[in-house]
This record gives sequence, C-alpha cells and structure tokens, in this order.
Amino acid sequence: MQRKAGDLRTAYVAASASRLRPILMTSLAMIAGMIPMAIGLGESGDQTSPLGIAVIGGLVFSTVSVLFFLPQVYQYAVGRRKYISASLDPDDPDSKNFNEQ
Repeated sequence: MQRKAGDLRTAYVAASASRLRPILMTSLAMIAGMIPMAIGLGESGDQTSPLGIAVIGGLVFSTVSVLFFLPQVYQYAVGRRKYISASLDPDDPDSKNFNEQ
C-alpha cells in the first residue's frame, strides 16, 4: 500500500485492520494451548498450574496492549506531523528526489 502525504489517520486504520486477525489468532491459539497447563491436570499439576495461569494472564495483557494501547502511544509520539514519503524513487511524485522532466 502506497501512502499519500498527510494521511496518517487512514494509515492507522488500515494497519490496525490488517493486523487484527493475525494477532488475535496467534494469541487465542497460545491461550487455548495453555489452558490444560493452567487447569493443572495430570502429575505435578499443582506445580505447573501457576505458571500456566501467569502465561495466560500475560498473553491477555499483551494482546490488549498491542491492540489498544500501543497505537495510542504511537499516535501520541508521532503527533499531528505531516507524513513525508521516504521514497528515493526519482519517478515517485511524493519523493523528495522527484525529477520533473
């Protein structure tokens, strides 16, 4: 996706929409895989159960942080600065190296 100058809000929404599904799928798969450990079934279940609960709690917190908190921190850090293309292509009209011939 090539961005045009100044459309950071659109870029945030597009990036969030494209990353939501993979983040949720990997987090939920890991949480589902840790449930048997957190329940503490089998031998030494009493010893491994707290580890499973801690891992599930950390995954839930990190998933929520990545989906909701991190974009806000990024937006605060970037602010309302205008987007400047980093393209070095002389044929790209948004590039600072654009040559009109």
